[in-house]
Amino acid sequence: MRFLDSLFGKNKEVRPEEGNPVLVQAMHQLALNDSSENRKQLYDAFLGSMLLVPVPEIPPGLTPGLQTTKTNVELQLTTVLDRNERRVTAAFTDIEALRNWDPNTPYLGLKAQDLFRFVMGTDIQEIVVNPFDPIRKMIRPGGRITRAELDFLSKGVIPSRIGPKGVEFQIKANEKVAIGLPSERPSAEIEELLRSKASGFSEIDALYLFQMATQAGSSHTVIGIQLSKALPESGKQRLREPSENVYRPS
Repeated sequence: MRFLDSLFGKNKEVRPEEGNPVLVQAMHQLALNDSSENRKQLYDAFLGSMLLVPVPEIPPGLTPGLQTTKTNVELQLTTVLDRNERRVTAAFTDIEALRNWDPNTPYLGLKAQDLFRFVMGTDIQEIVVNPFDPIRKMIRPGGRITRAELDFLSKGVIPSRIGPKGVEFQIKANEKVAIGLPSERPSAEIEELLRSKASGFSEIDALYLFQMATQAGSSHTVIGIQLSKALPESGKQRLREPSENVYRPS
């Protein structure tokens, strides 16, 4: 697969071979308290970091470590099928975490957002952060970044909540969006469920189905809600599906 040269830009501030303390601390805090604020801090930390990724072999013309080359190269990531038959790849916050998983694997250092963009062009479903060999002790917090999270993070968008069937994120101030009809309507059962759910809120006047694309490049099928008055916080919570965090810290 062609790996664009923009993925090899210099980064003098964050060097995962020397440690990624902000990211590691954010992962640790999320493991202690999986709150929306800690999750936002984690996403922020990922977008400002570089990660070490194991590869089957170093592409010709490159050397192990953080990349600064400006030439196009062919890149392959090391992938496996997990116990749920999902294709996953690994990424590490620093060299010690990588060597705790495999002391001998070749690796490259990439900007996290560029890695996420690359993964979105493959069939990889999750990135496993800081896995470790079972015969060794865990030395860094870890977790999984799912495809849904990668979709947003690859575009530099931080979701405020990702549930099992829905995503929440805020449009930036003055950001333009394109709105149109989705290529496929939901099933009749889903539309009826939406009507039934909305009927339980006197504040809801109407529902609108549309496709929305943002300037960042993300496109999603959206249910717009027209309100006759503001919903109280308790009503907002009822509208949301049961919480199910997607990034799973370990």
